[in-house]
Amino acid sequence: MEHLHVRRHNLSLVLRLLSSHGPRSRAGVAEVTGLTRATVSSLVADLIERGLVKEVGPKSDQRLGRPATLVQLDGSRVVTMGIELDVGFISVLCNDLAGTTVYQRRRPVGGASMAFADLLPVIVREMRRAIAAVEAADGRVAGATVAVPGIVDMDRGVVRRAPNLGWLDAPLGERLRDEFGATFPVSVDNEANLSALAEYRVGASAGVAHLVYILAVNGVGGGVVVDGEVFRGVSGAAGEVGHMTVQSKGARCACGSTGCWETTIGLRALLYDAVPDLAPGLLRDSRLSPEAKVAPVITRARANNPIAIRGLRKFGRWLGVGLSNVVDSFNPEVIVLGGFLPSVAEWTMGETLKAFHENSMPETAAACRVELTTLGFTAGALGGTLLASERLFADPTLVPPLG
Repeated sequence: MEHLHVRRHNLSLVLRLLSSHGPRSRAGVAEVTGLTRATVSSLVADLIERGLVKEVGPKSDQRLGRPATLVQLDGSRVVTMGIELDVGFISVLCNDLAGTTVYQRRRPVGGASMAFADLLPVIVREMRRAIAAVEAADGRVAGATVAVPGIVDMDRGVVRRAPNLGWLDAPLGERLRDEFGATFPVSVDNEANLSALAEYRVGASAGVAHLVYILAVNGVGGGVVVDGEVFRGVSGAAGEVGHMTVQSKGARCACGSTGCWETTIGLRALLYDAVPDLAPGLLRDSRLSPEAKVAPVITRARANNPIAIRGLRKFGRWLGVGLSNVVDSFNPEVIVLGGFLPSVAEWTMGETLKAFHENSMPETAAACRVELTTLGFTAGALGGTLLASERLFADPTLVPPLG
């Protein structure tokens, strides 16, 4: 057992080196890692067999002696999958280990029901559809992560509570492992956490070690990055900023409380503030994506509709109030706004930044910038692929040898 642990560690060491530093000769890998050349040769052979590394020819600057063959990260046939589920839609994204997208699909789901028993078969079908497409392109899925809008026990894969879906202690990870566990590992995480991971890894704020991602799709959530790691808290509930209280006598929230930040900047609040005549119909129509539901708000704002403009300014103020609590609580270098928030920023950010600075400590606000995500609506699915990839880099033996 100890031997297997050491080998997994060494495989990971070599794979990470090639990923971060580019092509190296086997001797070069041995020099950097401190491993023997014989050990490196065995590890590289193993990684090549798994489709994670490939040989790319002789070292071009070598002038004397026999040219050394370079090896580099491959992974073009090794694919990870991210699945993002929220009220009304499911997104599936498959990327190879170089980050190239090999499959992408987004579709409405739910109809009248978002119940776990009704949505589980939909998730399984969409995953099988993606697997078939990847395999048809001579790839294979080696890991998957599902992003959900709720509190997740990652160790058990249980969605402990997802108020907007109506889920309580839903064994999503267990059921998906029953379906796919013999083929590849499956995990479950909060969608805002995964969005924050995507922002930290590949977004406009990539590499910022202290970051908070605010996600507004239907409800509102937050993902927190501390010292370059996603902070989940003792029970997986860190970042549930949508349920912090901002009004003492506010509206009833899906979580059961009143006055939550979500009741002021969630999709329902935006629609009733900006297009109150259309809001009931838009919220009832399960065929519409969140982007489609926000579209009439943007159309009226562009036409300078006074109700829409007034509603967006109100929305912006509440967004700023909540962000002031976030910046004072976490003291991040950047707060990134995602979901539909960038779509309405043209009309909200003036009020948002004003309220943000009026209600936060000057020291924390001065050290933080507020930015809009460039990753779009499905950052959670992207974060899912990245989390699954990180698992493979930590343990390359999860990728079986090519058949």
